[in-house]
Amino acid sequence: MLIVMIKNLFTILFTILFSIILGMFFYNYIYNETNICNKQLTDNEYITHMITHHEVAVSMSESHLNNTKNPIILDILRDVIRTQKYEIYLMKSSNIVNNTEKELNDEMSIKNIQMDKSYISTEGDFIKPNTPHISNTFCDPGFFNMSHNKDLHTMTDIMYIQHMIPHHQVAVDMSKKILQTSNNDFIIYLAYRIIRSQQSEITKLYYLKTSKNLFESTIL
Repeated sequence: MLIVMIKNLFTILFTILFSIILGMFFYNYIYNETNICNKQLTDNEYITHMITHHEVAVSMSESHLNNTKNPIILDILRDVIRTQKYEIYLMKSSNIVNNTEKELNDEMSIKNIQMDKSYISTEGDFIKPNTPHISNTFCDPGFFNMSHNKDLHTMTDIMYIQHMIPHHQVAVDMSKKILQTSNNDFIIYLAYRIIRSQQSEITKLYYLKTSKNLFESTIL
């Protein structure tokens, strides 16, 4: 009788444990497949989300133009605005946006040839805090939501830096992920362009955060 009770207890415990593990597996699967920060995006999804992501960065930088008195921050703001506005134009002008076909009509891409999808690292990947791999940066859904910027007029230089570093890092991570799957020449060009430019800005912001150059100018 006791042996039967012990077997039943082990069966119950095993069932509970198995259910918990199975539930966690499905939760992680659903989360990763529905969360734009974690799922493997299609070319169309990458472009669509990256447009919004850039618009948030541009809006944040334009708002902070009127706040900062730091000439180095001002230079970074202007670079972000100029570079990302141009990339928004490129993305919106591409034939990938709003294309619902499974195979994109892109004469510049050869889809029947197997491509080497190994990531090409450069010096910027090895300059702290950048990494040649996908980072573990927390991806705030607000990075893709323009309403996230409604209170940006109150931001200080430090707040801008602390917000923009992970914002840029998410774009770098998303770009590295799309390079693993895309055969589209424009996507590949854009992803590398975003990685290189935003890694450079991440480095500038990271070292500026602890630098003595975080000063204010009386002529700005």
